[in-house]
Amino acid sequence: MRHVFHVLISILMWCLFGYYWYVVSGREIGDDTIQALGVLTVVIILGLTFTLWWVAHNKRLARRNRRSAAPPAVPEKFDTDYLLRPIVAPDIKVLQAASVIDIHLEPFSEAEAEANPDHEYPGKKVYSVANPTAGEVR
Repeated sequence: MRHVFHVLISILMWCLFGYYWYVVSGREIGDDTIQALGVLTVVIILGLTFTLWWVAHNKRLARRNRRSAAPPAVPEKFDTDYLLRPIVAPDIKVLQAASVIDIHLEPFSEAEAEANPDHEYPGKKVYSVANPTAGEVR
């Protein structure tokens, strides 16, 4: 039923579009109409020209492979989280290769708590690779 309703609305909108063209075509074409059509034509030609130039420009860049000359990405820091808690984790490559990662918070030891007395979120975030079949953490 929904599809039939959409088709019916679409047909009615096309009929309305045709009626408006009938009304417009019955009017006299004056100087203002010619001027408006001229401005519209110029805007369309400028837009089309700019778009074609932009596509050609991007194709030239891709052909010369200018993207390979970009500076290498800056490596991400992996020593604290967004709350500035220290992160304890194995190498990032190990974490990326793992299918399951266990993340939990541990409170600071006494020495760490004394070293960070004003820390707003005391504790550290610990990442470890988990074995999903045995349910153990390595």
